[in-house]
Amino acid sequence: MSQGTITLIGIVVTLAVAVANFIYSVTNNKKTRFINTVTTSRIKWIDSLRDKVSAYISVTIRLLNPEMVKREADAISSLIRERDTLRQQIILHLNPDDEKDNAIKTSVNQVFTLSLRGVYTEEITKLMEHLRDATGDYLKKEWEKVKDEAEQGRLSKPKK
Repeated sequence: MSQGTITLIGIVVTLAVAVANFIYSVTNNKKTRFINTVTTSRIKWIDSLRDKVSAYISVTIRLLNPEMVKREADAISSLIRERDTLRQQIILHLNPDDEKDNAIKTSVNQVFTLSLRGVYTEEITKLMEHLRDATGDYLKKEWEKVKDEAEQGRLSKPKK
C-alpha cells in the first residue's frame, strides 16, 4: 500500500467519524431541547395549579368569613367572580381522563357547592383541607416525574 492510499483511507475514516458524530449531536440536541421544553412547561403548570388551588381556597375562606357580610356588595361580587374564575381555571388545568385529576375536580366542585350556602362549617373546612392535601400529593408526584425526565433524559409514558 502506498503512502497516498493510507492517507486517503485515514481521511475517509476521519470524515465518516465526523459525519456520524455530527448526526448524533444534532439528533441528541433536538431530543434534549424537546425534553427541556416539556420539563419547563410541566414546572410552569405545577406552579400555576398550586397557585390557583391555594387562591381558590383563600378566596372561599374570605367569602365565608362572617365579617364579609359587613363589606360592600362590590367586594363580595369581586370575590365571587374570582372564586368562580379560579374554579374553572383549576378544572381546565386537569386531565378529564385521569382518575386523580377527577378526584381533585370533584373536591373543587364540592367546595364550591358548599360555599354557595354562605356559611363556614366544619364540613367545608375539611373539604378544603382535603383539596389542599390531595393537590399537594398530586403535585409532588408530578414533580417526581419532572425530576425523572430531567435525570433520565426521556419523557414518562402516560398510563392508559
